[in-house]
Amino acid sequence: MAKESTSDQHLRISRQAFAKAKVGQSFAEHDLIRANPKLFVETPAIRAALDQSAGKSFFVGRRGTGKTAITYYLRNKFEKNALLLIPKLLSSADAFVSKDWDRRVRQKPFNTLVSSFVRAIVDETVFSWKKQGHFTFRAADGSDITRERPLIEQYEFDLRLLTLVEEGFDYLGKDNNKEWLRFRNRPAKLLQEVAAEYDSRPRLQQYILIDRLDDEWDDSDSAVILVMALMHACVEIRSATEAIRPMVFLRENVFDRVRELDSEFSRLETSIVTLDWTKELLRELVEKRLNEGLISKFALDGSTWKSFFAGDVNESQNRVFGYCQYRPRDILLYVSTALSLAQSHQRSQIEPDDLQEAQRSFSENRLKELSDEYADNYPSLSMVLGRFYGLGTEYTIGSIEDFIKKLLVDSEVQTACKTWIYNYTQPDLFVQLLYNIGFVGLRQPGSPTRYKASEADNPGSIALRSDSGIVIHPSYVDGLSLQKTVITSLSESVALKTSGLIYDVPESFSVITYRAKLQELTEELQTLPRGRDSARQFENLMGEMIKLCFFRSLSNVQPRVRNGDNTGIRDWIASNRAAVGFWAIVREKYAATQILWECKNYDDLHSDDFHQANYYIGNQAGRFLIMLTRAQSPFNTHTYDHVRRVFEKSKGLVLLLRESDIKTFLRQALNGKHSEQHLQDLFDNTERMIS
Repeated sequence: MAKESTSDQHLRISRQAFAKAKVGQSFAEHDLIRANPKLFVETPAIRAALDQSAGKSFFVGRRGTGKTAITYYLRNKFEKNALLLIPKLLSSADAFVSKDWDRRVRQKPFNTLVSSFVRAIVDETVFSWKKQGHFTFRAADGSDITRERPLIEQYEFDLRLLTLVEEGFDYLGKDNNKEWLRFRNRPAKLLQEVAAEYDSRPRLQQYILIDRLDDEWDDSDSAVILVMALMHACVEIRSATEAIRPMVFLRENVFDRVRELDSEFSRLETSIVTLDWTKELLRELVEKRLNEGLISKFALDGSTWKSFFAGDVNESQNRVFGYCQYRPRDILLYVSTALSLAQSHQRSQIEPDDLQEAQRSFSENRLKELSDEYADNYPSLSMVLGRFYGLGTEYTIGSIEDFIKKLLVDSEVQTACKTWIYNYTQPDLFVQLLYNIGFVGLRQPGSPTRYKASEADNPGSIALRSDSGIVIHPSYVDGLSLQKTVITSLSESVALKTSGLIYDVPESFSVITYRAKLQELTEELQTLPRGRDSARQFENLMGEMIKLCFFRSLSNVQPRVRNGDNTGIRDWIASNRAAVGFWAIVREKYAATQILWECKNYDDLHSDDFHQANYYIGNQAGRFLIMLTRAQSPFNTHTYDHVRRVFEKSKGLVLLLRESDIKTFLRQALNGKHSEQHLQDLFDNTERMIS
């Protein structure tokens, strides 16, 4: 038996130390990096964000590539100079973006939107300066900033933006060209004054981080136009002053729609950064986390990896990174699962068997994530991906044609995917779609399979040949129980299986009846009158929404529940049994074993509504209540003052939802998308507003 080398002995980790190792959460919102900035990996995207001369404003990547992590990095590094904004108006775009207006970038309606975004961002910067004591309004100077004071002090970002958009479109609607020109020229004057106030003082430079635009994304042209306007506004700001550094973090599917519609996209191209990861950066990401709990640290040159992973270093790295398509979030999830398995077997290293065993649960999760990521672009995408269940890992062009034909006569697919599936009935278009989302790769004879492993590897339209092979990515093989075989044809006798589908619906519903009910609720909400007379109808509608949109985490939803002493009636109450995610967070933080829901069929909330909420909140059911309202505009600071008073009295939180939020939940459920991220953002914003 060969004797171990001295270096191998040095790299060995004790079983006790291995048992305590962890890599943290795969989601930046709940990850170790929030409390420990040392775990950040300095990527090219982060360096571009820090580089004053680079002029980069738009950070584009698929889900899980580290966009939100960059915002945490910048907020940690520039604690007093970085401000996070999460706009919530995309789902309300139709209210002020007409479907028949001229979308050309230089037309008045679009310029109105751009001007509104510029002013809203500038005002947010001045408000931050004022809060930190760097700026005071001087009533006698007659400056544009001083005249902007009411908007700065009395409105939060979304409400300020909505107010400005309505003002600008009001001038256009009345053909008041004189006032509209003043409105259009106002941002330039504000930027000049901000630049003069800044005067190259570093403490006044403000990073405006705009993230999670996809939370209320509905893939409509109106929503795309708003994102376009935001991006052009950022370019205007960066060209006018160094005082404000706006940065927009965009999901790739949102960015693709902007590129498709924007006739002046070239103005934005030089400001774009794609979030790409190399093998070396990903290894450092994992090594830093594994090292964190060790007393004696290993080097971040592969030594840490070698101490934790058995076998050949390159082989295990290629296996992990390739399997996870070079996406950091997936890699953390996969490694965390394999590490937990190795620890449960009381090992001192992650063995190949642990990686193999981790594949099954990871693969199922990856399928759900993929469908969720593209749900707004391709509603119920999971329905189509699920139809590959039990088939093969590789397909010829002929078998793909057969597969498409079967999809087109599938009643569930026809119902759930009718808005997009008929655009991809040609094999080349269908394969291009699956390739672009990372579900399949292309194999040409004599060449290795080519996958879209990162955002940089996007060669445009792929060249399909009669002898091309279409290969499903290995990360989806286990989740779909695929056979390692080449499918050359699918005869009429072969039925696409419906078992093992990743499209889950509540009990007693089929996919078709579930979608029909969601559509019915959406239409009912649209036409339901506000006011006391239809309050009970609104309550019933919200009860159905809770059951259909949150069935994965909430159960035993009960209406009109009296509290213990019979003195009050809560509209709805649901048992919170979530093990992970948003609902688990509120259960842990606010002892919310039960989720209380109050329904208000009107726009403006009153102090009595919050007195009632405070009365219901308690230690028995939990200190967390969701108030569903018909409000159209974002809630103002006065409303959040009521939320703050409830928190001060009971240490409980009231989460306020507008009608647009309810529509978002219904739309996401209809598209097969989970709604927890949207709730998480509303929750985070509420905690910031009352802190």
